[in-house]
Amino acid sequence: MLREENCSLPHPLKAIVNNRGSVTLIVVDTSGPATSYAPYFEALTTKLNQLFPVESNPWLPFRLAPTPVQLAIDSLPVDYMPLQDEDLSSYLSDSILNSTGVTISAARFLNPNRQSHMEKYAYSVVVNVEPDSVQTMLPSIYLFGNSRTVERAYSSSPLTQCQKCWKYGHVKPLCKAESPTCQLCSLQHTKANHRCPNPSLACPSRGNLKAILGCCLTSPARWSNCGKAHSARSQDCPE
Repeated sequence: MLREENCSLPHPLKAIVNNRGSVTLIVVDTSGPATSYAPYFEALTTKLNQLFPVESNPWLPFRLAPTPVQLAIDSLPVDYMPLQDEDLSSYLSDSILNSTGVTISAARFLNPNRQSHMEKYAYSVVVNVEPDSVQTMLPSIYLFGNSRTVERAYSSSPLTQCQKCWKYGHVKPLCKAESPTCQLCSLQHTKANHRCPNPSLACPSRGNLKAILGCCLTSPARWSNCGKAHSARSQDCPE
């Protein structure tokens, strides 16, 4: 259908159908935003209904999936904490709306351990807002009688691997490393540095065309976390 419409965007899409019959299309080439495909939503839906007739229950038009941004609000006073965890979202909604004009769609405690909050003077929460509301919230909002710091929240776990230093437990935006670590040799540069500047095609590994693990003796493979001869993304590392 995209070709028929002379769409200049990348054509490959990944389709997922759940057990209720809802169809989700995911852009394979992430260099282009999903919003670029919005003009084709009606035509895509029409084509879908033509190919798979569903009689009196046709597919409704495609629409962009919600993409809320998570923001962390710090140093909220414990005295203003709701009695029940499930009341947090409704408790914060009115206060944030009155302060900023922003509507939050969800809220949770940054630390789910309620007892730990009671041992401190303040706690932090993570709220979901629409992308166009982010700048209104950053870098601080006036809440409960004082200015509260607001910053982007990034989900991570002990298994999250940083794309800058390649260690575990945090994401790239929160990485404290001053310089990037190469995922191929562990030196302080990016993977792109492994492309050989010699344009000759004589290199048997073709390292002049793309970065290759252990391409030659001058760039031996090594991962800083274990010291073994493989890349940071190797699935075979025992560490």
